[in-house]
This record gives sequence, C-alpha cells and structure tokens, in this order.
Amino acid sequence: MPYIYVPFWVEPEILEGLKLGEYERKGGVIRRRDNKRIVCWLKQEGKIPESKDISRVLFKIIAGSADVEALSDIELIELGSFINSHENLASFNFYQGCKGAVGAITRKYQLFFKRGDTNKAKEYAHTKRQALINLFARTYIPNLKHQVELHYITMVPNEKTGLITFVKKID
Repeated sequence: MPYIYVPFWVEPEILEGLKLGEYERKGGVIRRRDNKRIVCWLKQEGKIPESKDISRVLFKIIAGSADVEALSDIELIELGSFINSHENLASFNFYQGCKGAVGAITRKYQLFFKRGDTNKAKEYAHTKRQALINLFARTYIPNLKHQVELHYITMVPNEKTGLITFVKKID
C-alpha cells in the first residue's frame, strides 16, 4: 500500500509533546498517550513550501515523488553530506555501515572543490554516482522510509524557511 505525506502545522508545545512521547498522532488528531484524550485536531495548512534545500529532496524521495536515480551527481554528493552531518539521520544503526563510505566520497569531493578544481570535483562526483545510488536506494532510503512509517522519525516542514527537519522519536 503506498503512503502519502500531508503537511500539518502544529504549535511548538504540541511538537515537543510528540517528541517526548507524551502525545501521539492518530489520523488527524493529537491525543494524550496515557488517557487518549484529544489535545488538538490537525488541520492541513496547504502545500509544503518549495525550496531547493537538499532536505526537501530527501523528503520527496521518502514521499515517493522523487527518485534517487533522478538526482544529479552533485545532488547525490549533497545528499550524502546532509545525511552524514545530520544528528538524527546519521545515527540509525542501519546507516552505520554506509556512513564511512559516504563520508569518504563526500570528503574527497569537497577537497577537490575547496582546491578550486571544480572540473575534477564534478568528474569525481560522476564516477561515484552509482556507488551513492546503490548505498541510498538499496539500503538507506528503504530503511529510512520504514522508520518514518513506524513514526520513529518525523519529517517536520518549517513554514517560514521551507526546510524539512527530521526529528527522531525520544524513547
């Protein structure tokens, strides 16, 4: 069964209660976990703001409206850098085996880029394209989707910036 992701904007204190496990979401309702009393009704607040940020790209991949293989060589490098530097996304056990490989690829790319050798950086990104696609499409993205489906991680759009925050459930 396919999943769809709908943006709901919630007050910061509601989000904090969700993160701490005090509240839970059931359909379009936020309720207390202990006694199941309704705290608030969720209301869809339109479309998620557009942004070129790589977090939006990852959101679209998880939501199924984008494909890892459709990313450019540079976007794959940016995605690897984003995931490796993200406190929540890089901490999952299923990513630990990939983290070193992705880190080595992104660091070498950044080294070429910092030296001013953009052509060599682009060439390197192109040679590592399939390796990154394999790491993300076969391992990381399916496992991350599963974590989202189980509500272990929540994708929270910021209405003002258009950025997506990935929040890990606190046990």
